[in-house]
Amino acid sequence: MSGGNFDTVNENIRLQQVYTTMINFGAASAVDRSPFGDFSRRMQRWVYQVPEPIPQLSGAARTRVMLEGLGPTYVKLGQIVSSQSNTLPDDWRVELDKLQNDVPPVPYAAARQVIIDELGAPPEELYATFDQHPIAAASLGQVHRATLHDGREVAVKVQRPNLERQVRADLGVARLMGRYTERRSKTAREMGLASMLDEFGSTLVEELDYYAEAYNMQQLATNLESIAGVHIPTFERNLSGQRVLTQEFVSGVKISDVEAMRKAGLDIAAVGEAALRAAMKMLVIDGFFHADPHPGNLFVNLDTGVVTFLDAGMVGELTLSQRAHLGMLLWTFVKGDIPAMAGQILALSVPFRPVDEKAFLKDFERKMSRYGQGTKPDIKLVLSTSMGVLRDHGLRLDPQLTLALKAMGQASAFFTPLTPPDRTFTAAALDAVRELAAEAVTEEAIIDAAKRQSTRIAGQAIKEAPDYAKGLLSWRDQIKRGKFTLFLDTSSLDRQVSSLSSIASMIVVAVLVSGGMIGSAIAATVFDSTDNSAMANVANVGFVLSLGVAFVLVIIFLGRLLRENKAEHKDPFKR
Repeated sequence: MSGGNFDTVNENIRLQQVYTTMINFGAASAVDRSPFGDFSRRMQRWVYQVPEPIPQLSGAARTRVMLEGLGPTYVKLGQIVSSQSNTLPDDWRVELDKLQNDVPPVPYAAARQVIIDELGAPPEELYATFDQHPIAAASLGQVHRATLHDGREVAVKVQRPNLERQVRADLGVARLMGRYTERRSKTAREMGLASMLDEFGSTLVEELDYYAEAYNMQQLATNLESIAGVHIPTFERNLSGQRVLTQEFVSGVKISDVEAMRKAGLDIAAVGEAALRAAMKMLVIDGFFHADPHPGNLFVNLDTGVVTFLDAGMVGELTLSQRAHLGMLLWTFVKGDIPAMAGQILALSVPFRPVDEKAFLKDFERKMSRYGQGTKPDIKLVLSTSMGVLRDHGLRLDPQLTLALKAMGQASAFFTPLTPPDRTFTAAALDAVRELAAEAVTEEAIIDAAKRQSTRIAGQAIKEAPDYAKGLLSWRDQIKRGKFTLFLDTSSLDRQVSSLSSIASMIVVAVLVSGGMIGSAIAATVFDSTDNSAMANVANVGFVLSLGVAFVLVIIFLGRLLRENKAEHKDPFKR
């Protein structure tokens, strides 16, 4: 069976599973809300011998349980939705937040087999100790604590078994549903639902490759080396693979655990400033950023106060132009310049239907004026409102920019509880960008950039060197023979000059004819006013003759244009 057919079979099986799961949950929800709900729960207590009363689950709780039942792909979708918590009702936010960490782990035997398949030996041989009970479980994998043979503590991230096959089948189903919906829904077509699902799919598949995550960790560690108070874990290359990642064990508490940090005597404002500087350096200075800095991925060491960024599986990249606009967006918001902010948002957007820019700017200014200076609004609320205005006017952000603004909103979420009330996120972020930009533009950095540019130019020159050498040798041989021939193809230029000369001649004649027409008209008017009818008649005849000549010139000119156009279409290379 071919790979394509195999994928189709998997997608059909998975589609049936998804359909069945949704139908079951929908039916159970309908029964639970009906008069038979109490009877159904009593039967469940009797069948399953549950000692406590079974609570009636809310719609949000049912959705969260259903997503967990559907598997990792749908859990990941729920996590993305939960990251936009400012647009969700409180009960939905609380339930979907549980998807960030409260994911059931797989049995140890299944995780052990993944390690054997990936690293070629069981964990009891590869590690001095290996805890069979995971210390954390997420939608794509789980983490076990272990000790290396040299005594160092490590965290071993193990991917869920058979995950890639299931995820690819889920993504295939999602793409089919996206295309189906776009064919039947104008709104889905306008918002580019299929392309959004494709982008989500490519990002998710990237997260399945732990080699990519190891590279991301290395790159982020290099970029953040100059930022005091932040850390990226190191990893063990010989104990890592595509589905297993062994990295240094990080102890501490989530950055949201403010009480624990206070009890440890840490300067929580300094912790927040360090994490913020790291986030803004990634977003605005480097353009290579951790795309999921929620509190579960930021741990604070209670002894040192160092913030560690965990889980570098999802990263984003911004161009220099996008970073510049992002920095200006912060500046315009802090200054309260709403029209300028609208301009920056517009520059970062792409249309998915015809856009009336004047209407967009007017609507943006009207809706954003409520967040003027002195109101100190939550940046997540501001960004959410901005995205709403963009969507209403047929605009959307590039996927990487969407990730960047999501990461900025998450940075606001971890920063705000750690700092004094008068220290707003946007002002602190702008201060950090200014300082980091000044540090980045140094003599050494300029020299490094010049070296990289010269290396690129040298590489291009080496690539084209054979052609240059061939030409130089040809010139050398000609000089030795006592002559030097330079061939210049001017055929196209000759035709253009000839054409221009002809047109110029016609213009001169046309000017003279126009002068004759104007002069004749003036003369006829003057002679009429002086009762000199003979001369007036002569002037009128001159006017008519000039008009006739002008008409003939127009016909000749149009005929020439048609002939030249035909000639170009017959031989388009003779230009």
